[in-house]
Amino acid sequence: MKILYIAELVGKAGIYALKQALPQLKARLKADFTIVCANGATNGNGLGRQHAAYIRKLGADAITTGDCCFYKKDLVENMEKIPYVLRPWNLDPDSPGQGARVFRSAPERAGGETAAKNARVAVAVILGRNGNGRIQGTNPFTALDEAVKLRGETPFVIIDFHAWASGEKRSLFAAAAGRCTAVIGSHNRVQTADEQVMNGTAVICDAGRSGSAESVGGCEIQGRVREYLTGIPDWTREAWDRVQLQGVLIETGDDGNALGITRICENVPAPAAGGDIDAVLKKG
Repeated sequence: MKILYIAELVGKAGIYALKQALPQLKARLKADFTIVCANGATNGNGLGRQHAAYIRKLGADAITTGDCCFYKKDLVENMEKIPYVLRPWNLDPDSPGQGARVFRSAPERAGGETAAKNARVAVAVILGRNGNGRIQGTNPFTALDEAVKLRGETPFVIIDFHAWASGEKRSLFAAAAGRCTAVIGSHNRVQTADEQVMNGTAVICDAGRSGSAESVGGCEIQGRVREYLTGIPDWTREAWDRVQLQGVLIETGDDGNALGITRICENVPAPAAGGDIDAVLKKG
């Protein structure tokens, strides 16, 4: 089975990259199931309901979030109605939505003709603790123990570990090795070159980001520099230089163990200068 994970979408540039590159990428890689991290899809922080529906329409089987999961009120109020969007599992039980779900890979959404059609794939999101001040989760290692129990329902278990510190990520990788299909790091928005398979579990500290590569975390560079100089947050200035779609492809055996993990970095032609990007996204 081939599972495609698209790294965090940042702003309209990230959604544009998904629209332009995902169909061809899925077909070329013959991906059976697609997970899209959309924690920063709406204005660089959070995910709105309309964007969630649009990302689903573009080909996402499952959508993951992270520390910005509750930033957009329209998503929070409708999380129970859109079960394909996952928030971190290790939040308070009273939090809206769900942090894990067993999905079915639909034939019409897959990229190739393989035997993995209609396979069941479990996806869970776990929030790290180290350096995370926006939202607090319970112990991620305890959450991991619960997440790997999903192997009782399907051999294919993918965990999106949304965390700051590489040390925390590497520690969780070691705890997860041999117990699930993959643990994919997110949140830092910088693709790392440390992908490997640990005892049948594919891991990478960060799958990267989808949007502008010439930016600071997908945001306009000078605005982020001003934030560090003044202390005044400004995440509203989106960047469009060198648009890319990043992520990883995980290949597995029938037993759910990972056979390989490959980094993905697709260059996407930028929209015409002066063009209406909203019209481009709505078209088709």
